[in-house]
Amino acid sequence: MWRGYRFGTPVKTITRRAGDGEEGVAVDGLRAIVAGSPLSAGATQFDFNNDDHPDFVLYNAATGRTVVWYMNNNIHLASHNGPTLPSGWSMAAVADFNGDGHPDYLLYNASTHDTVIWYLVGATFLSGNHGPHVPSDWQVVAASDFDGNGSPDLVLYRPSTRKTVIWYMNKNERVGGAAGPTIVSGWSVVTTADFDEDGHPDYLLFKPSTGQSVIWYLSGVTRSSSRSGPTIPTGYVLVGAADFDGNDRPDYVLYNSSTQQTAIWYLNNNVIGAHLAGPTLPNSWSLIVP
Repeated sequence: MWRGYRFGTPVKTITRRAGDGEEGVAVDGLRAIVAGSPLSAGATQFDFNNDDHPDFVLYNAATGRTVVWYMNNNIHLASHNGPTLPSGWSMAAVADFNGDGHPDYLLYNASTHDTVIWYLVGATFLSGNHGPHVPSDWQVVAASDFDGNGSPDLVLYRPSTRKTVIWYMNKNERVGGAAGPTIVSGWSVVTTADFDEDGHPDYLLFKPSTGQSVIWYLSGVTRSSSRSGPTIPTGYVLVGAADFDGNDRPDYVLYNSSTQQTAIWYLNNNVIGAHLAGPTLPNSWSLIVP
């Protein structure tokens, strides 16, 4: 069991990281939690209210509070407070780690390099368990099932070498690992999702200096090919991907920290088909990504 912290009680109310690579740097504090199963890009990975639509998770850095915004495509339907993060901890990923059909929080402590999994039902905290200890020069940037065992695996990134590695997980236990592709300087891993529908998670990369995006298609941990995605407009950052329009293809989630505006770009693999404005976030809140 997770010990050593008292957890705040959820209240009703009302949210990226990465490395660098040739074809994507995540922005700390901006993380959009969007839904689908932890094993795919489908809507249930971040579907907190089980309505088959991805939801947003918002974070208030001043208070540590999280809030889940229940979404229907690009429309904000309702809100529910999630658990408050203890001081020194940040959100590293969201995925269903215990296989109960509900997304869970993966937390990371940058001082101790410890991880912990908070098991949720909806937006309500149930219990916690320690995850693996991360080496001091690595960071967790995503969670997806790379080995097909039904448990989300962790994607780690090392800024000094731009290397990635996959840690194979069984619930909260690390059971193995393999080297992933090296990210080119200037780019970051936004998230992982299955863009080409081959049953394998892919890397979504973003280059903030130019707004370019690229998808690296993977077979297991091996990069097989890549394609350019749409360029993100000035003022916005690419913060995540999930299937909002129900066509079984991940869509882009964009965020503008100056205006607090969000947007959803609907994709067919790497090709944009349409885009819609998403909800505007309240002041002091940010969108966080798995």
